[in-house]
Amino acid sequence: MKIMIDERIPSRVRNPIGGALLVPVVCLIGVLCALHFAGARGATGSQAPVSTGTSATAVKKHAARNQKEEQYFELRYGIGQLRVHAMSAGASLEFSCLVLDGAKATALSNNRAAPFMIDRKTGKKLSVPAADNKPHQTAPATGQEYSVAFGNRDKIVKPGNLVDVVVGTVHMSGLIVE
Repeated sequence: MKIMIDERIPSRVRNPIGGALLVPVVCLIGVLCALHFAGARGATGSQAPVSTGTSATAVKKHAARNQKEEQYFELRYGIGQLRVHAMSAGASLEFSCLVLDGAKATALSNNRAAPFMIDRKTGKKLSVPAADNKPHQTAPATGQEYSVAFGNRDKIVKPGNLVDVVVGTVHMSGLIVE
């Protein structure tokens, strides 16, 4: 008769830990362990996520470092949105930036020093082609885009490379060629 009584009582009433609560507790422990090993942060979100090592995340990681540099260039030289991209199938590279404060951006219009670009990987120094030798003579105005084209005839500098751009007294380092 004892067997009949046990069969009528549900298992969660007989053994609450073994039946109904064991599966959710084990799942919760598994999720917490997975979050810990995946490197997830707390609810504050103040720390950066862990990179997975792909090239896209490397760009994001580099861009996060450049945010501080861009803030520096905004305050010091009145320029922002710094970028370098390939033109003419890679035969030339263009550095461009947005002028946020024309008075501070006069450092870009230094006529004494020609702008140049240095590829960090090869150390190759790129200059402005002879036909475009004086693109930076006028002082940039607020709200306009300032750009300089550099010759890359041998196509040594490729998209994804890190370059340093020097225009007058302004040194911009660690820009990624798009």
